[in-house]
Amino acid sequence: MLRSLLPAVLVCLCSVPGLGEPLPPEPLSLTIIPPSPVSDQIVLDVRAAVRNPTNAARSFGLAVYLDDERPEHLLRQAELTVPPGAAAGFAVHWPTLGRQGKHRLLCVARPSDGQPHALRASQPVEVLSTGVRSTRRLGGAWVDICHHDEATGVPFIVEMRKLTDPQWRELVQAMHDVDQNLLVITMMFQNFTHRGQHKIETEGYRGKAYYPSQLYPGRMPIASPDPLETILSEADQLGMHVMPGVGCYAFFDFTPASLAWHKRVADELWRRYGHHRSFYGWYVSEEKVGDLGDSEERHEIADFFGEFKAHVRRLAPDKPIMLATNCHHLRGAEDAYRKLLPNVDILCPFGFHRMMPDDWSGEEAARLLQSLCDETGCHFWMDMETFVFRNGVELHPRSIEAVASDLARFTSFEKTLHYEFPGMMSGPRMSRQPGGPASRRLYDEYARFLREGYPSLLAHAARGKPLRLITPPDAKYPGGGPAGLVDGRRASEDHRNPQWLGFSGPEFEAVVDLGSTVEIRDVSLRCLHLTAADIRQPAEVRFAVSEDGRRFEELGKVGPSLGPTDPGPEIGTLKVDQLKARGRWIRIHAINAAGDNAQRTGARARLLVDEILVNQQ
Repeated sequence: MLRSLLPAVLVCLCSVPGLGEPLPPEPLSLTIIPPSPVSDQIVLDVRAAVRNPTNAARSFGLAVYLDDERPEHLLRQAELTVPPGAAAGFAVHWPTLGRQGKHRLLCVARPSDGQPHALRASQPVEVLSTGVRSTRRLGGAWVDICHHDEATGVPFIVEMRKLTDPQWRELVQAMHDVDQNLLVITMMFQNFTHRGQHKIETEGYRGKAYYPSQLYPGRMPIASPDPLETILSEADQLGMHVMPGVGCYAFFDFTPASLAWHKRVADELWRRYGHHRSFYGWYVSEEKVGDLGDSEERHEIADFFGEFKAHVRRLAPDKPIMLATNCHHLRGAEDAYRKLLPNVDILCPFGFHRMMPDDWSGEEAARLLQSLCDETGCHFWMDMETFVFRNGVELHPRSIEAVASDLARFTSFEKTLHYEFPGMMSGPRMSRQPGGPASRRLYDEYARFLREGYPSLLAHAARGKPLRLITPPDAKYPGGGPAGLVDGRRASEDHRNPQWLGFSGPEFEAVVDLGSTVEIRDVSLRCLHLTAADIRQPAEVRFAVSEDGRRFEELGKVGPSLGPTDPGPEIGTLKVDQLKARGRWIRIHAINAAGDNAQRTGARARLLVDEILVNQQ
């Protein structure tokens, strides 16, 4: 069913009172939601706006075409009268089903007052045949100018502060090279506090800007004097899109004082940067919990976006507004979303792979939010986390296996963005690489994923071979039985995934028969770590080899790669490698870690295993 996201005719005022004359924006603007590429299972939201900078009203014939300006390719046209100093436009919805391939959407504005030259704007769109709403790839990323939290940003924050203008251009180019062509700037002010934990209304706003703001004097100590200008200008050249983050006032804070602050910041951002063709829309930085808070908070956020939408529509009628929430504990919040979402163009939730044990699964949460977005005419995108928590709080790059798993699991999102690029990914041509070698590795692995796809099965010498369990599994986590540990199939980071075989006793032991004597180079065990569910990597794993199945010689032992302060979920591979051994039978003996109540009861944590690998290819 076609969704009506905008009124038939939109009018906005382009001047910003109190801020002087704005830089002139593009006279004709065309925005498509989501930006290219898109799947063949969505309805594309095409928005056009024409501006009138003169002191007298002007009329335009505004038209949108597919591929060329022939009458048979016309999608919509209208005669618009645009008041002086204002803009007007309309939206048209284009189903992508059956339209696989590369296209171009064209917008033409023909003056009706005898002016000789028509205005033209265009946007490319590639339609991929995926069979689902998702493109099954990362379409863009959040970009912190400098990470907002000193503790979580330890691995990369120092390098981020040092990025010069040429290095910001290198980062934008690196994103473009792997088709991550939408940059969401996390926030344009840093003020790391939360609703109810500040006194901004009485003591004033003390956040520091990442750009030369005239509103507040504080500046973040970064190398680039105006990184947003640099990012936008590079994105202009590369045909990319940028959503500046209007924030941060205070996380989760959508009070009237926060609304007034956001209006002032949006005005200034549009005045300074609205002339860039890559200026895609507005990201509101404050985030929100999945249940949208208590009754008072739910009213606040609905009122906030109702007024904020009306305000920024006057600045730019075609530019969308995006909000990122988490997806946890949604039960009972449906009516609150029904009031909020009509004033949010894009809902981009995060955290689907790390649902709590007492909550819905990620798939169930996605289905509910998708239905609410469909009902209210809101676009549904995904904020994928490409980080894991280490050492309790630090953000480190996630594995390519985990990224590929999320892309395969969650297919109802029109566009998948990730948090975040700097610190989690670094291109080979970036002269400064926040996050170091780990960020370069994830970038290279993702680039390979784009070229070759991700192998559906793990390839190794034990796949499909007989396996004997010495210890019985937990009935709650039966997995695929013993054969499931050597079937090459990966489990996801969700502990509910049916590939997980669980063991809740003091140990786990299994023996694999390789069928003949082979050279042994490496042996490993893939297992899950999720502190909230008392699921942990084993305290120790010993690997042994035998020629006859009776006498075993130890190959090596390994301890956990994650500690008790690491929350997860994360899949770890405990491995011994660089071996020079021979044998037919491989024994794996794991001692389960102490559980949450170990001091009181001596109980062990649960061990979840999805694969035993020998000579992984």
